[in-house]
Amino acid sequence: MKQTMMRELEALRKENALLQKEMNSLHNTNMAFEAIMGIIADGFLVVGRDENVIEINAAYCDYFGVRREDVIGRSVYKLIPNTKMIEIMDKDLTEIDAIHEFPKTLTASGEYKVAVTRLPVRNEAGEIFASVALIKFSRYTNKLVQSLQEMSSEIEYYRKELSRHSIAQYSFDALPTSSQVFREVKLLAERFARSDLPILLRGETGVGKEVFANAIHNASDRRNGPFICLNCTSIPADLLESELFGYEEGTFTGGRRGGKRGKFELANHGTLLLDEIGDMPVAMQVKLLRVLQDNVIEKIGGERLIQVDVRILTATNQNLEKKIEDRVFREDLYYRLNVLPVHIPALRDRKEDIPSLVYMFLDELNQKYGRILSIAPETLLYLQRYAWPGNIRELKNVIGHAFMTTDAGKIEPGNLPPYLILALDKGWGSEALTALMVQQERDIILAALRKHGCNCAKAAKALAIHRGTLYSKMEKYNISIAELRTGKGVAVADEAMPAD
Repeated sequence: MKQTMMRELEALRKENALLQKEMNSLHNTNMAFEAIMGIIADGFLVVGRDENVIEINAAYCDYFGVRREDVIGRSVYKLIPNTKMIEIMDKDLTEIDAIHEFPKTLTASGEYKVAVTRLPVRNEAGEIFASVALIKFSRYTNKLVQSLQEMSSEIEYYRKELSRHSIAQYSFDALPTSSQVFREVKLLAERFARSDLPILLRGETGVGKEVFANAIHNASDRRNGPFICLNCTSIPADLLESELFGYEEGTFTGGRRGGKRGKFELANHGTLLLDEIGDMPVAMQVKLLRVLQDNVIEKIGGERLIQVDVRILTATNQNLEKKIEDRVFREDLYYRLNVLPVHIPALRDRKEDIPSLVYMFLDELNQKYGRILSIAPETLLYLQRYAWPGNIRELKNVIGHAFMTTDAGKIEPGNLPPYLILALDKGWGSEALTALMVQQERDIILAALRKHGCNCAKAAKALAIHRGTLYSKMEKYNISIAELRTGKGVAVADEAMPAD
């Protein structure tokens, strides 16, 4: 008898232990369930056969403006007069993303249309004992969609920035030349590329300063880092600081969510090219000098300094020394940037390179448009006789024009732009054509200045050019406002004209 009782007691102890284990597991599962129901943005509701609420989560309580403890165990009709939870059980229905419209005065948020998924719940015997509902609130969905759109916009912005700037496409080997002058410039730039010192690229518009900067980056130890370019004339002065240094969220009305990274941050561990550096406002020159000295930046609206490791390249077609005399360019910044100067020759000084450049541009167009176009030898002679005031950029555009205007398999002289044909067919030498263009441009600028009483701002606006560009052209053509006001300096001496 005693042994039997001991065995039964042992069996009962094991059964209790197993039951306790199951109860603990059930308790943990219930806690996890309550935690999930408490954080999900969707509403959740369970109603029993007796029409009373078995479970409701925080999101649904917030939606109605009620407390959970005031709802549990009460009739679902008191919470939702037009509920379908009982019908779901009575008719054994399942609804997926059905639209349910609450009375407009019922909800605390004012949102009265929701998407609801409802279904009955069965026990092991297959009997329906409850119904459950998952409610999707549009305000949460809209907020999520908005967040995703903002994130997508942000990602797309930086993807475009990096695709535009971070891949240096050119190398020195890809710059064809038969010119001894250009070859020496390339060798000098390659040597400079091996250091981290600033390089100042100088040369006329269109000579390929950005291409040279690409090649310098690719020849440097930073070739695996980003290559970022910013044209100082393409950004309004009041936005230039945010482009360079970025800004924190909330600094500007309509600013990007999360703020914005500036070009210095994007170029970290790589190379930053500041093109048209001569047009940078003096106030920004001071801030740029500070970055060059300390290697730190501070975002607009920020309170912390950010360390940056960036190699600086700058480019200009302007006379910086004259700008220093005119006090529109800081001398201390000039010496910081002009550590390793590289002067890129104009195309007219390396005309022996014209054929190889033409063939390179033609190959690019043939590959892009799936054609097999060649160029007639006499067309090359036309191109080599021209002065190319727009340098390589103009040559590339001329080849593009000729490529698109010929239906034959060869570019003939007649496919060249009319202005180029006119210049050569009238017997003007390339020097004469350039001089004519210079004289016409100078006359137009003088006329605009006289018309607007020597007001450079008004003259620049009338000419539809930036005031800095007007100043540059006035310097180029030796136009003095002081002399113009006194009636002097209106004639053009030969020595004042730019050399061809």
